[in-house]
Amino acid sequence: MSDKQEAARRSAHAAFPVTPAFYRIADVIRITALSRATIYRRIAEGRFPRPIHLGGRACGWTPAALQAWIENPEEYKEMEASPVSVAARPEMRRRNTGRLKLSRVPRRKFRTQIGHEGVRSGKGFNE
Repeated sequence: MSDKQEAARRSAHAAFPVTPAFYRIADVIRITALSRATIYRRIAEGRFPRPIHLGGRACGWTPAALQAWIENPEEYKEMEASPVSVAARPEMRRRNTGRLKLSRVPRRKFRTQIGHEGVRSGKGFNE
């Protein structure tokens, strides 16, 4: 690549910096100067934006949500949607409770639960 092309590429990159779609926790710590524990404590209190789950164990914050917090960190309150009960949302219910009640296989007891409850002597089980 020639020097002119390299300089043009650098100036184009500087003129149009790419904003990430999501900031990860390390970026949020660097941007806000808050510790990880403080960020999650404020999320629980509703004083910091919640992360968006990206899949698996990955989550991130949108630049707009972080900018809203940066503009007024002391008075930031998370906008809460109307609370919906678990009974109203079937996907939030436990799914396997019905199967557990209708199980055909009886629960097996452990060896320590069968016939050895009263043994307290120092001799052992085989006597």
